[in-house]
Amino acid sequence: MFRVENIPQDSLHPVLLIEAPRQLFPFARRVLADATRDGGYPPLLLDPIDFVDLYRRNMEARGGQSEQAPAGDEKPN
Repeated sequence: MFRVENIPQDSLHPVLLIEAPRQLFPFARRVLADATRDGGYPPLLLDPIDFVDLYRRNMEARGGQSEQAPAGDEKPN
């Protein structure tokens, strides 16, 4: 869906997980609201999403899991 050029490798992950959804979300939100309204129901309005905060929390959770993973993988003898 996205063509990404001239983005440093270390910035690619945030661009794809923050900027890409930020661009798509308003359209998806509108399609969902229109579909429910056209189906005879009140429009389903999704709250805005802070993709930066979501990305940060996800990275923090992954960081905690990756640090704990080796200890959890150890098997008692």
